[in-house]
Amino acid sequence: MKDYGYVDEGYIRLASAIILQALKDYRRMPGTAETNPEKAEIIDWILHGYFSAITDMDPVVLAEALKKEDERRWTRLNSCCRRTT
Repeated sequence: MKDYGYVDEGYIRLASAIILQALKDYRRMPGTAETNPEKAEIIDWILHGYFSAITDMDPVVLAEALKKEDERRWTRLNSCCRRTT
């Protein structure tokens, strides 16, 4: 979290809860950011929203990590569901 010196513990907890809930919501949604508009909206919020104002986390690193997580999940699901003929 950014240290503004005047931010009390409640605001820090609120910022953390907002970010954690966005990550939980993203991970619960089906598809990828390319196929699911709600996931794309969360990625957009991370990259362009007030995300950077409430945390020191690098938004690009987080967005890329979520996209890679999606790729791994869907690659694994597709490989498990392939039919052999």
